[in-house]
Amino acid sequence: MRKFSRIVVLCLFLAAAGLWGCGNKGEERELGEYTRISLFCDVDFWTPPEWETREDTITGKITKETGVALDTTVPPQDADNQVRLMLANDNLTDLVCVTNETTISQIVSSGKFWNLEEFFQKYLPDAQILKNFPNDVKQRQVKRDGGWYSYPSHLAVGEVTEIWKASSECYEDMVKYACNSGIIWKKELLEELGLEVEELRTEEQVLAAFEKAVQGSEGRKNPIIPIMLDGQNYWDHSLAFFLGTFGAEPVDAKGNYIDPILQPEAKEALAYLNQIVQKGYFQPERLALSNAQIRQMIAGGNVLCFVGNTANLDVDTRDWVSSGPILPSSGKHPVYGREEQVSLGWINTFISKSCEHPQELAEWMDYMISPKGRFLWKFGEEGVHYEMEDGLVKMTEEGKRAKRDYGNTGVDAWWMFHNTAWERSVLAPYEEGSTEAADTQLRVAYGKAKESRKYNKSLLQMSLGEGDQGLEAEVQSYKEKQLPKVILAEDDERFEQEYQILMDGLKSCGIEELDAEKNKQYQKNCQEQKDRIAKVN
Repeated sequence: MRKFSRIVVLCLFLAAAGLWGCGNKGEERELGEYTRISLFCDVDFWTPPEWETREDTITGKITKETGVALDTTVPPQDADNQVRLMLANDNLTDLVCVTNETTISQIVSSGKFWNLEEFFQKYLPDAQILKNFPNDVKQRQVKRDGGWYSYPSHLAVGEVTEIWKASSECYEDMVKYACNSGIIWKKELLEELGLEVEELRTEEQVLAAFEKAVQGSEGRKNPIIPIMLDGQNYWDHSLAFFLGTFGAEPVDAKGNYIDPILQPEAKEALAYLNQIVQKGYFQPERLALSNAQIRQMIAGGNVLCFVGNTANLDVDTRDWVSSGPILPSSGKHPVYGREEQVSLGWINTFISKSCEHPQELAEWMDYMISPKGRFLWKFGEEGVHYEMEDGLVKMTEEGKRAKRDYGNTGVDAWWMFHNTAWERSVLAPYEEGSTEAADTQLRVAYGKAKESRKYNKSLLQMSLGEGDQGLEAEVQSYKEKQLPKVILAEDDERFEQEYQILMDGLKSCGIEELDAEKNKQYQKNCQEQKDRIAKVN
């Protein structure tokens, strides 16, 4: 029998800081004999389910198998600052799950988290993670962090595709081209406005479509909203799309690393976004919307176009279509990064050395990444949420609905343990006309466009020293402060002023010195790649 332990997860700290998260929030409840572990995640649009322990729930079934229940903390904002505060105050959750590269570096350099090899060898020597974790990812992590400290989510390239081979060729496009950042259009509204997706390729055509939406809203009960962005998360996907589609990439004409925001193409992208705002197609206050608010607006059926994270909208993908990149009038090629050799994933999960129940945590985490555990939380209950067809998983309509409503059902909820290659190895091929086929179209249209150019994102994996970590944090903070002023400028003159303030401020923060250090590592990565190719040949 496992000992019931009451762990109050950051409650006093977060309440005092005014940064209370969502999810279980660490409340003490007498629900049975099990161990509670705590998890912090910086993905503010992740809405985990309340961890129920009833056996008729997904989380309850996990608790029955592992004897563990989970307390989650997801701050609505300033997650990176909260991690720094937790580190400074030695007030860490058992698991810390983060996506920001600077924060990852700070976590590693703190010395307050386990090397995963040491952790599992000590507490669970026969763990799944020690048997089948891809060696190329581990080596890349050691190069970046000086050791194997984190479990990365959403691995899809490299050795993982050999460990877990895709069940069908239909997933190959996703491996080669898939991007979450994209532009999608509501089919019903396109038809209402008399527009074809083929007419939405250039920057002029897109603006004309937005104008047509405004004109087409006259006399309409629910006026058409021409375009929505990712709101307060615009940085990660909406802005990334516009920078990429206008050709701003992290390498200059001489082959040196440069922050994309310093590229001349970035100014063109920002100016285009600003024109969308100036013409009234996008309302400035919508830049502050949460993901939940954006989902609610899109559910209203009157949003024509969305630019941002197309994988996190909770929509029926069959109702939408992607036009790929927006082709700039400059003639520059749209660009996108792909990890060619190995990916370090999206969410990196770290185990705190202050964890009070390491044995139980090891067993729980091992279950979550085991085939048995993944089948349960990823796909739900067989016969309800999925059926087995020729030994492969085929989701039912109820299962698809449950995945979209993961915050209530628990199906497909635990993103930090998602393994894309494994998922594609057990899923049945999708059918034409299915939501899966439609989702593929939305996510590969940009990369498959004949105008798009790919660069090797694997070469940009770098490890910064403590001083450069601080410099990068300062640069990032300044970007987040100044960029909205550029995008939302009320006229062209103000745009030029705010853009110049952005450039001057970034240089004052030390972005050029930071780029110089990154370029050293980039050139080293390029040389190592050349050496590998020469060795193979």
